[in-house]
Amino acid sequence: MSSRLVARSCLVAVTALAVLLPAHAASAAPTAPKNCNAYQKTVNRHQATMDDLDERHAAERAELDRLSGDLQEATGEADFYADELLDVGESLGLAEPDSPEYARLLKEREELNGKLAQARAKERAAYGPYRDFELDRELAADRAKTQRLLKTAQTRLRNCQNQLAS
Repeated sequence: MSSRLVARSCLVAVTALAVLLPAHAASAAPTAPKNCNAYQKTVNRHQATMDDLDERHAAERAELDRLSGDLQEATGEADFYADELLDVGESLGLAEPDSPEYARLLKEREELNGKLAQARAKERAAYGPYRDFELDRELAADRAKTQRLLKTAQTRLRNCQNQLAS
């Protein structure tokens, strides 16, 4: 009795497979697309997102470049006054203490000390924003993800266009 049940269940299974497999194979067979509009829309959407992210990234880099330029300018100014102060100090060492040249150099040294202090304060003020500036890591991650999605969409579009051409 059990062998008849096994035989009957095998017959039902084979019949079901014979009916379902050809229908499944027909529905699973890839059909050539009529057009590639959906792929093109996806590429356009990802490209627009990428353009926006690139614009934000460029603005971020411009801000970093501006801060870096301000810092370099302030550092250059402080270096210039420090060099000038060294030159005046050397001249003071060579001048006679009783001469009018010596008095002029002392006055010039005091002026340069004041300018150097201002330049160093300006340098410290420029260094603070430069040090505190951080690139947006989330923006970088979004750019990488969108770039990957864009490349995938472009590949799919190209494959679709190739299928239509063949």
